[in-house]
Amino acid sequence: MKNFEMRKLKAAVLALFLLSFAATGFAQKVTDYTAEQVTLGADGKPVTQSKIYLSGGKMRVDNFMPQAGTNLIVIYRSDLKKNFMLNTDKKIYTESELDEKEMAGAIMSMGHVKNRKERTVGEETVSGYRCSKKEIEAEIEVMGHKTTTHSVVWQSSKFDLPLRSRSDSGHVTELRNIQEGRPAAALFEIPAGYSKVSGMMELLGDERPKGRRPPQSPPNN
Repeated sequence: MKNFEMRKLKAAVLALFLLSFAATGFAQKVTDYTAEQVTLGADGKPVTQSKIYLSGGKMRVDNFMPQAGTNLIVIYRSDLKKNFMLNTDKKIYTESELDEKEMAGAIMSMGHVKNRKERTVGEETVSGYRCSKKEIEAEIEVMGHKTTTHSVVWQSSKFDLPLRSRSDSGHVTELRNIQEGRPAAALFEIPAGYSKVSGMMELLGDERPKGRRPPQSPPNN
């Protein structure tokens, strides 16, 4: 995977956690729960499905970014100020420090949001929770290019994350089968038998240190 794509992937991870935990420390009625995160295409058919676990300042996402071509798990630990990414196929993981400056830089690299407008258009029930339905218009500038986006979010007062969101492309992301209660502590730990690798290239690709590469067979004469 190219370095630019690696940076984009890392930025996406950081942005996810920054947005997910932006309200941590404020009044939040539900801090511990498990849910399925489903993304539907404009035609209403499922595109991706992930499992998420939240426990206070900890978060885990299973099957994170399926487009990476392998089964990835992301674990965020605010208590440790660390982010872990696990490749369950190879039983390897990466570890990185997270701080506010790095998160802010990741958000900026994905675009600068300006002139955000929000309008409440009613109330609807999503996954059994009453939500305010809001239309959001925002101007985003990426590398000097400006574009205006329109989205709709369904926000419950009990959760920081929207229970449903619809982009202007018609894609819908929704939290389903929400189970309130504290997930098992072991879900936020690195499983036994996993080996730590140096970075994303080794986690996702076939980039292995020279000492680990198998010896090449001699050429046929």
